Amino acid sequence: MKKPSELLKSEKGTKIIFAVGIVLIALIFLFSMTDKGTKAPVSEEKDSVLSQVDEYERRLEERLAKIIGSIQGTGDIKVMITLERTEENIYSDRETSVAATVTPTVRGAVVVCRGSENASVRQKIVDAVCKALGISAARVCVTY
Repeated sequence: MKKPSELLKSEKGTKIIFAVGIVLIALIFLFSMTDKGTKAPVSEEKDSVLSQVDEYERRLEERLAKIIGSIQGTGDIKVMITLERTEENIYSDRETSVAATVTPTVRGAVVVCRGSENASVRQKIVDAVCKALGISAARVCVTY
């Protein structure tokens, strides 16, 4: 049997070392691809949840602007709603199926509209926003 140092100096030993190096590089490449494959869906799922929350905010804002627009004396309405948290799924005890979905909680609302300089119109807007979103008047800002 040859000594390891003699094996390294021979042509056969060089080929073996080269082949082992190629196999190691291939394994590293495959494992790095596997890690990326498992992380991508989580990122896509997070983006999906964020887009759903954005869509939920936008729909609330549109509906609230429509309600405020029906109040006499208002016009040129802009509404911004902020949410406390994102949508949450509550799982059953088996953790395989969603038992319930909790929608995001509204943190506050800002309404900018013509006509809100009138105190009675502003109060009607605040009341409408509070009732529609289920929040206190302290969480509502109405300005012009």
